[in-house]
Amino acid sequence: MIVYSIFATVSWFIIERAGRRKLFLWGTVGQGLSMVLVFSCLIPGTEAAAKGAAVGLFTYIASFGATWLPLPWLYPAEINPLKTRAKANALSTCSNWLFNFLIVMITPIMIARIGWGTYLFFAVVNAGFLPLIYFTYPETKRRSLEEIDLIFAKGWMDGRGEGGKEEERKGLFWKGDAYVRAARELPFLSDEEVEAEARRRGLVQEGEAEAEKTLRMRSIGDKEGVIDDV
Repeated sequence: MIVYSIFATVSWFIIERAGRRKLFLWGTVGQGLSMVLVFSCLIPGTEAAAKGAAVGLFTYIASFGATWLPLPWLYPAEINPLKTRAKANALSTCSNWLFNFLIVMITPIMIARIGWGTYLFFAVVNAGFLPLIYFTYPETKRRSLEEIDLIFAKGWMDGRGEGGKEEERKGLFWKGDAYVRAARELPFLSDEEVEAEARRRGLVQEGEAEAEKTLRMRSIGDKEGVIDDV
């Protein structure tokens, strides 16, 4: 629990610097290699080798605590638009706990029946996630929710062949890769630039944009008024 707590706390300080995508990848690699270490050390069946397996379990806990522990709670809320955010968060939370329950229930049975093969199975599962994350998980660090909407709008248009050069579009692995490329190519935008880009891509109508801007300016004015009163 000490290792778990330490690395879970570390995630608070690195998640906005390293980024979600890198942490997903690093965590998956760390977890997979930890499982490889565990099953490799269990194959000989000796007490000395088993100590290496214990090390692998601790490195797994550290990798999980710093990456896959916090990210599934944050990432779904970021990549879903306001219209589906609540339902998507409910679905992700539900699936998270269901798979936790599944792992807790099947792991003792797997260890009893296939021994070190259990950890080989989990190593393969982690390896299977690497291409999924690499090709379909766009980076969202230091992005506002409005910018993330633009990332998906750009990725959608590029994936359909409505943006970018033809030779660039041919390089897309599939549509998910378009979102990853869009996140990498879209510069960080100010509020005014976000509004202009949203209008250009048809995400916001002119009247809606003006109303939103008026509300934002009113909110800023109210805050300044509170500060002046203080």
